[in-house]
Amino acid sequence: VLRALNSWRLSNETKIDRINVVCNQSLWSKPKSSRKKPSLIRESVVDTYAKENGLQQSYVNKNAAMQRWSIPDTWDSFDFAVVAGCPWRLPINLENMFKKGVFCVHPSLLPQYRGPTPVITAMLSDSRETGVTVCNYSFRRIDTGHILAQHPYTIKKGYRREDVIRDLGYLGGKLMVKCIENLDYVRMNAVPQDERKASRTRFYDDDDALKINWETMGAEEIVKLNEAFHGKHATHTIFRKKSSMTKVFLFDMYVADLSTEPLDHDFLKYPPGSIFYKRKVPYLEIPCIDGKRLHVTRLGREHRTVMTALQYVNGYLRMSGALRFLTDPVNPKVPTPGFVYPPGYTKPQLSDVYKPADDIEPQSKANSLKSQEQAKMRRLYESMCDD
Repeated sequence: VLRALNSWRLSNETKIDRINVVCNQSLWSKPKSSRKKPSLIRESVVDTYAKENGLQQSYVNKNAAMQRWSIPDTWDSFDFAVVAGCPWRLPINLENMFKKGVFCVHPSLLPQYRGPTPVITAMLSDSRETGVTVCNYSFRRIDTGHILAQHPYTIKKGYRREDVIRDLGYLGGKLMVKCIENLDYVRMNAVPQDERKASRTRFYDDDDALKINWETMGAEEIVKLNEAFHGKHATHTIFRKKSSMTKVFLFDMYVADLSTEPLDHDFLKYPPGSIFYKRKVPYLEIPCIDGKRLHVTRLGREHRTVMTALQYVNGYLRMSGALRFLTDPVNPKVPTPGFVYPPGYTKPQLSDVYKPADDIEPQSKANSLKSQEQAKMRRLYESMCDD
C-alpha cells in the first residue's frame, strides 16, 4: 500500500506533497566489539522502504502499542491518513486531526473477516474467497466503517500466506489510489456494513492452532494449516528419541502426488506420523490418517537452525520407519504408547493412495503436469523478483 501511494506521489498525476510513515522499527543486535557490524534480528519492511525512499518516520513503542502515540511536533498538518496492517487501535485524539478523514485498507471483503487475522482465516476456510476493502476508519469499533471500495480475490491452490498478502497488498494499494483520486465521489457513495453478514477473526495461540494432531488430521488439512501460517509461525509436532522429547517445526511440505512411488510400499502398516526416508532423496515421507503422504523438505528443532530433510536424516534418524512424530509429549520413562485410531476408522488400501503413472488417466496426468509446470514458473518468477 505504501509503495503504491509513494509511486503515485512521485508521478505527475498527483497533488500529494509528502507522505510520513508510522511503523515499527527494525530490530538490530548490538555488537560487543566495535569491529563487528550489527546484525538484523527482525526487519520492518515498512521501515526499510521508508528509509530507502527518504520518507519521514515515527516509530511505535511495541509494548505501549498506539495508545501513547501522538503526531510529532515537527510534523505539519495532514489532509488524510491511511491505516494498513496495523493490529492496534488508534488513539481517539487522532479522529479529528485529518481534514479529509482516516481510511483503512483491510485484506478481506468486509464485513467478512473483521479483526486481526483475515488472511489466515480465509486460507483455513473451505471457500478460499476473500478480497480487499477500503473503508472509513472506525475509532470505536475496529473494521466497522463505511465501505468506499472493494475488490474480490480468490486464493490459488498452493499459495502461502506471504503470496496472498503480497497480492492483496498490491490490490489494496491500487484501490486506495483510485479512492483518493475520486475521494469526493466514493465518500458520498460510501456504503454502511451489513452487520448480519459480519464475522470476526481471532488471534491464534501458537500451541493450540499450529500443533499437528496425527490422530485426526489428514495430509491436506496439515498442508492447509502450514500454508495459512507460513512466514509467521510454523506447524509443529513432537519427536521422541529414547527419553528425549523435542518440539520439531515443519516449515516446507506438500502432499505427495498419487503417482509418486512411496519410499516404503508397506507404509500403510505403520501408524500415522511415521518417518520414512532414503539417502539422497530430498524429503521425509510421513503417512497421515487419511492414507495420503506428506513430503517435508525443511524442518528444525526448537531453538535450533532450520535444516533440510537430508541434514535431519544425517543427524537424528538411523532406520526408516522406526520412529514417528507424536501429537503430544509422553512419559519418557515408559515406551511410547501405541497409536490410537479413531472409532470406526478403516485403513485405506494401497491402490487408493498410490497409482503408478501408467495407471493414471491421460487427462489426470496432463492436469498434474500442468500444475507442476505452473509451480515451476512461479518459483522462477519469485527467484527473479528476489534478484
